Amino acid sequence: MPLPTLRMPATCLVLAATAMALPLLAARPAKSAPAARPWNALEARKATIGSIEVVIGDVFDLSKPEENIWIGRLADHLHASTREGVIRGILLFKEGDPVRARRIYETERLLRALAFVKDARIVPVVGADGVVVARVEVRDAWTTQVNAGFSSVGGQRSMNLGVTEKNFLGTGKSVGFAVSKDHERRTWDLSYADPQVLGSRWTAAVEDQYLSDGTVRSLKLERPFFALDTPWSATLDMGQKHTSLYLYDQSTTVYQAPFIQDDVRVAGAVALHEAGDRVWRGGLAFDRQDTHYGAIVATGTSPSPLLPPLLVDRRLRGPGVILSTQKDAFDTFYDLLGMDTPEDYNQAWNGSLTVGSYRRALGSSMNAPFFDLQANNGWSASSEDLTLLTVAAGGRLNTTGLENGQLNLALTQYRKLTSNQILAGFAAVDLGCRLDPESWYYLGGDQGLRGFPNQLRAGDARWLTSIDYRLLTDQRYWGIFRLGYSAFIDAGAIRQMDGRGWSRPYSDAGIGLRLGNLKSSLGRVVLLSVAVPLTRERDQARVQFTVGNTMRF
Repeated sequence: MPLPTLRMPATCLVLAATAMALPLLAARPAKSAPAARPWNALEARKATIGSIEVVIGDVFDLSKPEENIWIGRLADHLHASTREGVIRGILLFKEGDPVRARRIYETERLLRALAFVKDARIVPVVGADGVVVARVEVRDAWTTQVNAGFSSVGGQRSMNLGVTEKNFLGTGKSVGFAVSKDHERRTWDLSYADPQVLGSRWTAAVEDQYLSDGTVRSLKLERPFFALDTPWSATLDMGQKHTSLYLYDQSTTVYQAPFIQDDVRVAGAVALHEAGDRVWRGGLAFDRQDTHYGAIVATGTSPSPLLPPLLVDRRLRGPGVILSTQKDAFDTFYDLLGMDTPEDYNQAWNGSLTVGSYRRALGSSMNAPFFDLQANNGWSASSEDLTLLTVAAGGRLNTTGLENGQLNLALTQYRKLTSNQILAGFAAVDLGCRLDPESWYYLGGDQGLRGFPNQLRAGDARWLTSIDYRLLTDQRYWGIFRLGYSAFIDAGAIRQMDGRGWSRPYSDAGIGLRLGNLKSSLGRVVLLSVAVPLTRERDQARVQFTVGNTMRF
């Protein structure tokens, strides 16, 4: 039976109360310490790093017969190997430093997180004289991606053609160009990313999109907290959208309005306190956002029960205070999300809280306190299981009450039944209060129900759950792809924007083919699935085919 309808004021109270209570959540019991590793033993001996040796392996390991084929030899010949200086610029230690195991393992994770690195590990080599050599072993990923394809998700088709190089001339910089067309618009995209601006710890990312209905531009320049004991960070984040806002119902566009949004965020933070493997940080931020809507028009061929929203222009400007915490409690897993790729997950409470106020005196159109909370945790008893929790909450408090209030909870569970069989589960709850139109929730194919078309229903609250059985075979082709299969069940419901309360629960079941890209840095998995809706809408197709590489969990 449908879930009971929650009145809007009650939802707003729940959001506000939950946001206040979340920081008080008790931490989980501490895990037992991991077994001693080589670097830990060397640190206990107060050893010193005498020298650093960097070894960068090609994409294909020609010492393996299955990869020493013409495709592998040609790919290694064409591929520009990562320059040694790029790798050395990531290291958190140098020659002559005392061994600190945490810095070694942090460096491994930093290297593995790079788009042009498939795998990385740092091995101690102790000579007869006792001198420790840190041998940094990096395996390059295939980074030249020629994207030419067609995908269909939830019955909506898209086409794309483009080239992206994630390691331009071995410098670690990324450049890309793409053209695409989907059910909304045509897009021409140019992008550039640099993880080491002028050889520094600053990072930069620029993207420029030319759309058939406008433009989207973004620029981010950041010096992040790249290590647990990094003393400070700074961020400049700018975005500009001049495009159209589309609102959906029953998988079709029912309203359209011109939409302009300009964002600027400047932030800086410093380390306040470090105790063991946990650090506390604090800082200041200033947010500026201008949002303008044009006249809204109905686009459907027949009247929709969904009434057009009231579009109110906004100017938001105000300072905020940032408090964040992070603990180094990482473990490495394999074959959970991707295939044959190490995946690092933090198993401790980490998060940030920003509290501030938009002020008319600074040019804002309202006096409104705002908050933003992000938190996550992970639990694992062994390398065979993992549970991940993410929490997000935010909103602004205008004189009329909470606006664009959101509470998002997501829980993911992985359990290995055998070395090649994984049972994955996902559950999410999203609650909204007086959402801005561009923040509406949707339920459908792209939103987790693979047996239904995209944007089936619009709403301000929803729940989703999926169970996915995954079978990984030992079939690998040319060292490039690994074959796998899946069987899944999805379910969800949404509180509808048209005022009719909660929708009935929707559900689907299906099977799929999983192709793991073994040479990608992210272990991408291409999904080809067929799903049957178990609670089909009128005039809906009996079968939905999904092709794509978007992994939710």
